[in-house]
Amino acid sequence: MSEEARLREAICRFGRSLFERGLTPGASGNISARLGDGSWLATPTNASLGFLDPARLARLDAAGAPLGGDKPTKEIPLHAALYASSGARAIVHLHSTQCVAWSMLPGLDPACALPALTPYQLMRCGATALIPYHRPGDPKVADAIRALKGEFTSILLANHGPVASGDSLEAAVFN
Repeated sequence: MSEEARLREAICRFGRSLFERGLTPGASGNISARLGDGSWLATPTNASLGFLDPARLARLDAAGAPLGGDKPTKEIPLHAALYASSGARAIVHLHSTQCVAWSMLPGLDPACALPALTPYQLMRCGATALIPYHRPGDPKVADAIRALKGEFTSILLANHGPVASGDSLEAAVFN
């Protein structure tokens, strides 16, 4: 099985797991992962992570321009900015009810929006940045991510949800 075929299957498997655990309801959330040649795969727009089809994942070039598959998630600017500003190989963006509610609390520290609940959270993710609210798909979220200069592997988008990256798809999901 090719690298791309394995990655397509893994995105669908992890997407289903995240959906079944209630971490992203309905047709919300998105996942992307880089291939060895610098191109990347991303979940389609309006697709439930619980019911992804490997053949329908979008394929994009290194800059995020579509190469094939279904129309990609509208969050491509977010993913492209994080890839360009960090060493990430995969990104998971969810719409977890708990994280969205947390992101709306007053007085959160933009450089450390989540308290260290477990030592593993700090070991895997470090501090979690908070980015002010932008509509889903708004290119301004990409500017806010670039401003973080790749210093965070976990980001909380105010009123929107968490973003976790990693050096592999598994690492991003586990983060």
